[in-house]
Parts: sequence; structure tokens; C-alpha cells
Amino acid sequence: MRADRLISILMLLQMHKKLTANELAQKLEVSIRTIYRDIEALSSAGVPIFADRGTNGGIKLLGNYKTSLSGINNDEIYSLFIPTGDKVLEDLGFEKLKYSTILKLLGGSAPNQIKEVENIQNYIYIDMHTWNENPAIIDKDILSLLQNAIWNSNIIKIVYRKTNEAKEVILNPLGLVCKRGIWYLISIDAEIIKIYKVSSIESALLTNEHFDRPMDFNLEAYWKSSTSNYKSRIPKYTFTFMVNPSIINHIKERKFITISKEFVRDNKIYLDIVFEDIWQGIEFAFTYGKNIKIIQPVEAINEIKTKAAEIIQLYK
Repeated sequence: MRADRLISILMLLQMHKKLTANELAQKLEVSIRTIYRDIEALSSAGVPIFADRGTNGGIKLLGNYKTSLSGINNDEIYSLFIPTGDKVLEDLGFEKLKYSTILKLLGGSAPNQIKEVENIQNYIYIDMHTWNENPAIIDKDILSLLQNAIWNSNIIKIVYRKTNEAKEVILNPLGLVCKRGIWYLISIDAEIIKIYKVSSIESALLTNEHFDRPMDFNLEAYWKSSTSNYKSRIPKYTFTFMVNPSIINHIKERKFITISKEFVRDNKIYLDIVFEDIWQGIEFAFTYGKNIKIIQPVEAINEIKTKAAEIIQLYK
């Protein structure tokens, strides 16, 4: 809605003092022409807004003008109060602030808006804990130190354990990411951006030295690119199974199992399914016993024969 966009322009200019039309267009995902039309509309409404199209120009609010707008629409309220999982707030030390923040933001809201927020809190919950009953425990003092270092661009020294080896590393910390309840530190190590699991950091020291944070670094973009590259490097194994018709529907209903090809040969039903690990395919076959047979890959057939022989020998 245009009204929401006009308010957003005012809020952005109050926060940044001055922005170019191009910067506003990118932030609000509209054209530069739309931004200039909105500026004219605000000016016509009496807002002291000024646009300079020169080389060093930009758009700014004159004097100490500040809007007293405090109303937010229902969709904005809902987006703020969808539960994000208490674990993240707890790990960062913010859990005690959550309720007081809600009270402050809803202080001027209408009763029906408050009721809707209560409904969202009761209808949607995002659980950030893993299914693992013994998840990796993080040292919250270390996590707090990392937050401080990231915020103030302090160089840190950590002792990082990888497999059976621990070594000291000097890092320029850039950000923290929490994925499925597991925290990761994104840092520059010898001019290379790397990812470290926080639970594997045995100790951390905050130094008095500072570093220059790369102006073009975007944490979300880096994380998405990194995870995408990681997934693309994981070897894939295509299994061909001959299956009993009685289990076809059950396989199709299983989550995380995608049939890439289904075909019939000599009145037998075959399925092609891709797995990220060869043992995932083997374990999948074990689930259905005699109702499924591995046709390909050959190495999976050899593995299953070897394990079957070991099991028979064990239970003689």
C-alpha cells in the first residue's frame, strides 16, 4: 500500500538522515520514479522533505523534523509477534526482554489487535531445539563474548577443537547464525571467510585490537550461498529398487523421500530414489525387508551382503 510506503520513507530518512532515491528504491523494492512521486506527495502534504539530484545529493528531512506516527497495521503486528523460538533469545540473553517488549509495542494498540497477537502466539510456535536428546552444549559466556566482538569489530583468539585436534586461531568475527538450534560463527581467518561451530570453541579471548569490517559483507547472503555450495558438493547416490506394490503408497507418503523415476519392467515395479549417503539407501531398504530389493548401485548390494553375513554369524 502507498500509505505504508510513505510512512516507511519517513522512518528511513529519520534513521539515516539522508538517502539517495536509488537507495530508497532498493530498500522499498520500487522504481526510482515511484520514489520521486512519493517525495512529491509528502511535500504536498506539508512534510519538509528535500530532494537534491546532484552528484552528492540525496533525499532528506529538513531541520529536526520527526514524525509522530506510531500506528502499525495488523500485518505488521503479526510479522513482529510470530514466535521465533525461545531458545535463540535464551542463548543470546534476551529472553527476559521479550514480554516487556511486547507490552511496549502493544501499548497503543486497539483491543482487537492485542487479541489477534494473543491468537498468533497460541497458533504458531517455531521450535529451535533439535531432536537430539543430548545436543551440543554451548558456553553462553563464549557466545556473549562473540556477540561483543562482532558488534565492536574486535579481533578474537579462540581455541577450536576439530576431531581430536585443538588449535588456536585468530579471527575477525563477522556474524552468528543459528540453524536448528546449532550456533555457527562466521569469521575471517587469514583473509578467508570461514564457518566455525560455536559448540566446538573451547575458549575465546577478546583482544583490544580492532579490524575493518568489509562494507560489502552480507551475513544472510553469505550463509545461503555457503550452504547451497555445501549441498551441491555432497555426493549423490541414485538407488534403483524393485518394490512390492503393497508398499508403493507408503513410500510416496514418506517425508524427505523423493521418487525421481517410477517404471514397470516385466510386470515388476521399479523406483529410482536419490540419497545423499549410500547407507541412507541401505537403511531405507532394510525398513521394508523382503518387500524391496536393491538393484543398483552394486556397491550398496555388496555392503548389504557383507552386513547380512556378519549378522547371521553373530546370531548363530
